[in-house]
This record gives sequence, C-alpha cells and structure tokens, in this order.
Amino acid sequence: MCYIFASEKKWAFSDEWVTCLVNNRALFREPDLVLRLLETVMEVSMTDRAIPQSQIKQVIILILECYADLSLPDKNKVLSGVLHCWGRKGLSERLSAYLEGFQEDLNTTFNQLTQSASEQGLAKAVASVSRLVILYPEITVKKMCSMAVINLGTHRFLAQILTAFPALRFTEGQGLNSSAATFLVSCLKETVWTKFSTPKEEKQFLELLSCLMSPVKPQGIPVAALLEPDEVLKEFVLPFLMLDIEEVDLSLKIFIQTLEANVGLEEYWLQSCSPFPLIFSLCRLLDSFSKFWQFPPEKRCLSLDGKDLVIHILEILCEIVLANAETFSPDTWIKSLSWLHRKMEKLDWTVGLRLKNFFEGHFKCEVPATLFEICKLSEAEWTSQAHLGYGPGTGLLAWMECCYISSSISEQMLSLLVVDVGNPEEVRLFSKGFLVALVQVMPWCSPKDWQYLHQLTRRLLEKQLLHVPYSLEYIQFVPLLNLKPFAQELQLSVLFLRAFQFLCSQSCRNWLPIEGWSHMVKLLCSSLTNLLDSVRLIQSVGPWAQGQDQDLTQESLFVYTQVFCHVLHIMAMLHQEVCEPLYVLALEILTCYETLSKTNPSVSSLLQKVNEQHFLSSIAENISPKERRQTLLQKISNF
Repeated sequence: MCYIFASEKKWAFSDEWVTCLVNNRALFREPDLVLRLLETVMEVSMTDRAIPQSQIKQVIILILECYADLSLPDKNKVLSGVLHCWGRKGLSERLSAYLEGFQEDLNTTFNQLTQSASEQGLAKAVASVSRLVILYPEITVKKMCSMAVINLGTHRFLAQILTAFPALRFTEGQGLNSSAATFLVSCLKETVWTKFSTPKEEKQFLELLSCLMSPVKPQGIPVAALLEPDEVLKEFVLPFLMLDIEEVDLSLKIFIQTLEANVGLEEYWLQSCSPFPLIFSLCRLLDSFSKFWQFPPEKRCLSLDGKDLVIHILEILCEIVLANAETFSPDTWIKSLSWLHRKMEKLDWTVGLRLKNFFEGHFKCEVPATLFEICKLSEAEWTSQAHLGYGPGTGLLAWMECCYISSSISEQMLSLLVVDVGNPEEVRLFSKGFLVALVQVMPWCSPKDWQYLHQLTRRLLEKQLLHVPYSLEYIQFVPLLNLKPFAQELQLSVLFLRAFQFLCSQSCRNWLPIEGWSHMVKLLCSSLTNLLDSVRLIQSVGPWAQGQDQDLTQESLFVYTQVFCHVLHIMAMLHQEVCEPLYVLALEILTCYETLSKTNPSVSSLLQKVNEQHFLSSIAENISPKERRQTLLQKISNF
C-alpha cells in the first residue's frame, strides 16, 4: 500500500497525500519507498507548475527526514538509486530551487569535519555527509577529495567517511562504455590529480588512494573499498609512464604502493589490467633512460634515481605475473610472451636483458655480437644481434652494461670473462678498456647501477684482472708504511680520478649538460663515502684481520690525505656549480683525518701532522671559490 502511495503521481501533493505523509512518516523508512517518493516528487514538480513551492519544499524536507532515519546500508541503496537515476548532480539538478542553503550547509559541515577529525566523531560525520551526498553528490565528493589532499592529516578520516558510501562506486553511462571511470575516480581526476602544489599534497593523495583501496574498518560503521587496484593502475599510472610527463614520478609511487599493498590478494587482480602491456610500458620508460641526457631538461621529468624505482617495480610485476602464469592458458601465455618479445626489439637491448628470467626457456638473451669476443657465452642461452653503435672493440662496453643489470648477471659476466691474468699485456689492455667503458657508462648509471659497477670493480681488483697503477703525484715523501690493507681503496680512488680526468678532457668536456655532471658527482660521492667507510672499518679491525702487531693509524691517515687530494683535483677540473657535494665530502675527509690523528699524540706523529698540514694547505690553495678555499684552509689549520 505504501509503495502505491509513493508511486501514484495523481495523488502527489494533494492535501490528503501531504497530510498522510506527515502523519505516517515512520512507515516510509525503507530505501525503496524513499527512492520512489523522490522519483514521484521529481517528476510531478517538473510537470505541474501549479504546485506551490512551499508545499514542494515541505515534502522534500519530509522525504529527506525519512532518508535520514534509514540505516547506513539503506542510505547507500537510496544513494545508488539517485546516482543511477539522476547522475552526479543528484537531487540538486531538478530540485535546486527548493534546496536553499545547500552551499552554506556544505561549508559548515566540512568546517566541522576538519575540526573534529576523530574516530569518535565519525558516525556523526557520516550522517552529516549522507544528507549532502544525496543532494549534490558531485560537489560533496569533490569537496572531500580536495580537503583530503590540502588539509594536512585529514585524508584518513575523510577516506573513512567516503568508504562508508560504497554506492559511490558508480559508473556514469554504465553499459554504454564499460571502460568508463567510476564516479569517484572522475572526481579525483577533476579535482586534485595533476593539481598538487607541494610534495605533502602528493603524499596525502598517495595515502588517500591507499585508504580508498584498503579502508580502515572503524567500529560500528560498515565500509567498503571504493577503488580497485587495477582501476588505480589504469587511471593514475598507465597513461603517465613516460619520461616527459610531469606526473610520471607520482604515478610510479602509486604503482609500487598498489603492487605492494595488493600482492597478497588471493585473486589475481593484475589479469584484469593487462599485465603484459604494463610490463612493456615500464620497459619503454626504462628505454628512455638510455637516451636520458639527449633530451632537453623539460623532457626529463624523472631523475636517473627514478630509474631504480622503475626497475624495482618491473621486477615485482614480473615476479607476480610469473607466479600466476597458470592463470593464463598455455596458448595465451606463449602469445603474450611472443608479443612482449617482439616489442622489446624496438628498445635498447639492455632493457630486454632485464627480462632474462621472464623469457627464460622461451627466448635467448639477445646481446651485441661483440660481447661474444670477450665472454664465453653459451649459445643455448645467448644469441648475438647486430646493434647500432657496437662495432669492433665495444665488447667490453657491452660487458659492463650487462654487469649493472643485476648482481646475478654481474657474477655471471665475471665468471665468463676471458682475460688471461698470466698475460700482463692482456691485463693492461683490459684495464685501459675498462676505464674507457666506465667513462662511457657512468653518466647513464642510476645509483643502483653504479653500486653494481662499484662492487664489480672491487671484484676485478681482488682477482687482479684490473690493473690500476698508483702514482706518487700527491706524496711529499715516500711513506714507510704497510699500505697493502688499503690497496683496493687507494686504487679505487685513483681510478675515479682517472675517470674524471678522462671525462674532463678536451674531447669529452662538452659531452654532457650541467645536470649530467651533477649526477656523476653524486655517484662519485656515493662511492667515495663507501670508500671512507671501508677505510674506517679496516683501521678498526685491520690489525687483527691482518695478523699485525701495530695498528693502522698512520696508514689510514695517509689514505685520507690521498683521497682528499684526489677529491680536490676533481673539483679543480669541474664547474664550480656542481662541486658542492665534493666540497662537503672534502670537509668530511678532513674531519676523519683530524679525529684519527688525535689518537696518536707521539712526537713523530706531531711532526708528520705539521708536514701534512702544510702539504694539504698547499693543495687546498688551488680551490675556488674563495669561500670554499678559506673554509678548507681553516679546517686544516685546526689540526
């Protein structure tokens, strides 16, 4: 009977109908009845202009009161119906004339929300928002999205409110376009996406997405995820995986967050967002790093540090896809692999090598033919390809590029390397070629790539495959010391100096933009910091490890002076604007020297300290600008 009452348009707004509604409001506390009343009121108020506005307003208020009395699940049923009937505008589009003060209510409600963002106030907040969201879903949701990003610390609370309304997982034009974004995604994209003004806002957006995908379940309030991981990847990641798109960095953060948060899901959700195109998109982004410094600055929206994140995501993605290979039919799996392999042919060969485990058993690793000249590669696993830029004599370059792919490939390359340690000429030629290859590769290395090459260099020194002669250019007197424990550290320091001498030579100095030099300085500083840590470790445990009676203080001090001189030498060759990290490192080396020298107060060490103080001052005199020089000299004078 109530359903007939709510549906009958001829009765609507008659005095008896309104009186009955007022007197029997409790009977209409059902979602279907509330929705039917709304439909009736909407239609009649639009067609019958004779109905007094005051009466329409009275009825709307009554219906909204019935709605307010519903449970939260029932409110969601009504909201779902409103969205499907009238879309993102909700009731406001047709009833705006009777909804005075909506904007004021909106502002008041959200001002109160920001002031009382707590678990205790959640139920009240949900109730307040439930009224706003049915009147004007779009304005309400957009306001919440905006506040969640701009207002520090409110994102979790606002996400809890939003997730109390699973009806917001509504797709406009449903059925017409199955790939259309959901209403909530549209609101996020239209309101906040690409409009962040600070890193904090980006961080809050990241956390907001996380809360909307994996909602925190408050006590007494049913919530549901409003975003699916595949939806997030499709909308906020996949279209932005290009080096020249400003949002690429944030998209990668969203990507890794989404993968890591949902890696344990029982359902293989990645299947629904086409994992192979995702893999290729990451590979294509990686490929752009091989041409990084050829792009103008405005086309480099990621730093080379970002390359490591791309690689990390690619590794996780491939692991997940491989672990779920059985969800593909054998035919689909082979076709997908073949498609991806064909796509790889257009990219730099090193990108394809990163998928070595992924293609294993199906395709061989394709590498430049010159790599076979210096490595004993199995033809069952490797195949040669003609690659532009890899002519005669580039085998070592290709070998080094393989070595920074991963630690496992680096170990494999090292074991397959063909160099006769017993042949001095062969070792000498290899060492020269290694330096040339290092100079060619270094500018394009990410921090992780460079770390692999640093470790590789140490391994080569250990195996005596790499010969780095130590010159006496920064020595006043031949030291009567046992420097063998520090041989690697001294050789590494000299090798880095030689590399930068090469890079700063007339033939190479205009090779890179200023940002490229800054990047290489950062890589160098990371290696030298590692080297200093190694010196400290050897000095602290060296006597016992080496079976010596005396400590290695004098030897360590000598190493510090040498590394300091090498750093200043490199600084003198570079543009002043890229030298700040090296300057800071030089100060750190002096601090290491000063701290250690205080532990040895003997007369001979005091004399040595005076001599070295004078020597280091003479080296520092060549540094510019004046401010850096004075600071270094002041530091040295305090020894």
